Amino acid sequence: MAETDEGAARSRREVVRLAQERGFGAGQAVVSLGGGDVGCVGVALAVCLLPPGVGLLAGPFGPAGTSAGAVLLMAALAAPVLAFAHERRRAERIPRLYVYDGGVVLSYPRGHPQHLAAYAWPELRTVERIRSSTIGQGGSVQQVWRLELHVRGGPLLCSLGDTRQGLLVARLAVAGGAET
Repeated sequence: MAETDEGAARSRREVVRLAQERGFGAGQAVVSLGGGDVGCVGVALAVCLLPPGVGLLAGPFGPAGTSAGAVLLMAALAAPVLAFAHERRRAERIPRLYVYDGGVVLSYPRGHPQHLAAYAWPELRTVERIRSSTIGQGGSVQQVWRLELHVRGGPLLCSLGDTRQGLLVARLAVAGGAET
């Protein structure tokens, strides 16, 4: 764990150094670009494995049933522990967007060909998308707002949702001269 913390601190120092070199000014936010719902999956898996494990272990199914029940119970106990252990190391695998007054720095996980990438706001283009979908029998419409950051004339860098950070990025991008 100390190695992970040291690597994360080194990465943050590199980001700050790069932002200072580019003259980006004050840092405003850090956004994790990706989810990590592995913990929820681990708990759900445990909940699904417990009843059949207990049933096989307690029922009259002989040695094979008892063995299968024991395996299911062990898997049910191990799944959340392994999932949360995997989740603790998410900093190593999820890209981050560091938002500054003058631009953004993208930090990619280890193994990515480009570890850090810095873009001033005028180098970027923002695209706002609103998607609507009908939900439930009543047909209520839900709208989802997304902000996409693209390199001008280039690829999509990231997509942010309707969060405080997404709105902050939109405001800073427009104020900083990003193409809209």
